[in-house]
Amino acid sequence: MQKINWKLFVERPETASPDVFFKVFNTWIPGSPEVFVDVADYQHAHDGPRTALVGYCSDFWLDDAGSRVGLLYNRRAPMEGTGEEKLKRTLGELFRSCRRLEQDPEFGGRLKFRTDELVFRINDRGLAPNTAETFDRVRAVLAGVLSGVYGGTSFVLDRVTDPRQRFTVNISSLPHHPLDHLIQRLPS
Repeated sequence: MQKINWKLFVERPETASPDVFFKVFNTWIPGSPEVFVDVADYQHAHDGPRTALVGYCSDFWLDDAGSRVGLLYNRRAPMEGTGEEKLKRTLGELFRSCRRLEQDPEFGGRLKFRTDELVFRINDRGLAPNTAETFDRVRAVLAGVLSGVYGGTSFVLDRVTDPRQRFTVNISSLPHHPLDHLIQRLPS
């Protein structure tokens, strides 16, 4: 499993200003363990990325695809390890980044992320065509990781079946869990 994407939605879209994200993402470039190389403004585009933090290994996007505002994590560089290890690592990176954004003073404590719903995607149609067979290959490891992270709470895996879309699974879980609680269940 490579080219993993996760997206976590914000509670209130009006708190996710692209201009503030642009400013905050610029502060992540120096001194970060990740090699980030640029911040880009895509506010002219609709129904997609608004602000991007571009890195050597991964990118972060303020994204409103499907009219759902959230933070999209895109793992670009290949990773070693099992599928389970890769999912845990990338999900942990998303959750820690969301917590970092929530705690950034530029947002004034207003930005909060929902943890009861997220999106999983493999951003490579060659590696993971959007088919039932791909879902069958991925489902068990994805469900196992989510069960461990969410503490056995029930959740629903809903594959986007439109063949024009990349392999995507919408995940919903009840109830909401604090980010810190979920982060503790993932490797750092």
